[in-house]
Amino acid sequence: MMPIYMDRHDLSAGVTAENVARLHQEDLKIQEEFNCRGLTYWFDAERKTAFCLVEAPDAASVHRMHDYAHGQVPHAVIEVDAGLVESFLGRMEDPKANSGVALNPISDPAYRFLLSAQIGFRRLETLQLKGLPSTIRSYKSRIVESIHALCGTVVRQEGRHILASFKTAGLSVECGWAAANTLALQYPDLTLNLGLDGGIPVTESKSIFEDTVRSSKRLCESRQGFSISSVVLELYEDYSSKSSHTRMGIVEVSASELVFLHRLLDYLDLNFSCTELSIDNLAYGLGLSRSQLFRKTRGLMNCAPSILINSVRLEKSLEIFSRRASVSETAYLCGFNSSSYFSKCFHKKYGVSPKDYILAMHE
Repeated sequence: MMPIYMDRHDLSAGVTAENVARLHQEDLKIQEEFNCRGLTYWFDAERKTAFCLVEAPDAASVHRMHDYAHGQVPHAVIEVDAGLVESFLGRMEDPKANSGVALNPISDPAYRFLLSAQIGFRRLETLQLKGLPSTIRSYKSRIVESIHALCGTVVRQEGRHILASFKTAGLSVECGWAAANTLALQYPDLTLNLGLDGGIPVTESKSIFEDTVRSSKRLCESRQGFSISSVVLELYEDYSSKSSHTRMGIVEVSASELVFLHRLLDYLDLNFSCTELSIDNLAYGLGLSRSQLFRKTRGLMNCAPSILINSVRLEKSLEIFSRRASVSETAYLCGFNSSSYFSKCFHKKYGVSPKDYILAMHE
């Protein structure tokens, strides 16, 4: 089986769904000459973009096929996984056409709203550790039910993290709202952070929806409850006039704040294991003064930089423990000078010892 590629065409203002359907038909007429097979496409009339899904020997063949068929060469081409395409976009072939229709114009935008959810813990007691893995599984299954109920698809489930795709801003916000408010009341020992952003499948990055996946994850990691990019919130407000919900509990993150959030968390991801990491190192690495770092971190993450560094390290320790690492190994990997100090910090944040947590999670 040949690889599958998705390309992006940035179209001029006058292009219609009928125009794109005809271009697609021209591709299908000559595709075999280039050893290609056109599977389907998406067209967004508002954003004037089209995305083609093509089985081909390589990306160059996709370029050549389009160029020969009609001259509308793509602006970007990436190789994609079929399962991810279906999870993000919902289909791998053309929608069913009405019988007797020669041309089947598709007006189906590929723009998607990606919701990232991360389950965490409040301070626990040793007694609450019993059955904690099954409680987490139950919470995850309820979130998944909410995603499906609001016409979303689950793209990925890894540990305590869920990534979902939605076609509309309204449905994605409604799902996040339900998970953050209704479901949270049923799981008082657990916390839930959510991040929501929207975007297109092919940019200048190498994988499908890479930029939007990354930004929704970063918004989730801002630990502000339910964080939404200003772009998505603006689209949602067009919808929300018909909704009874309010913006209570939703944190809006502007484009400039999101840029800083990426820089901040990227730096911490690269350096959390360094024992020398400090407020001064962090400020220097980001090109800020200490006062600027305090102000920006407090405003965006609602905590001081020192607390943020410690929180990131302890969150990383939970991921490392899932790989059955020892306490001393995990302390070293997370940048702590000693396992005893790590255990003290872990207990202060989560209310239980690392050893008891490991035993409970691997029971």
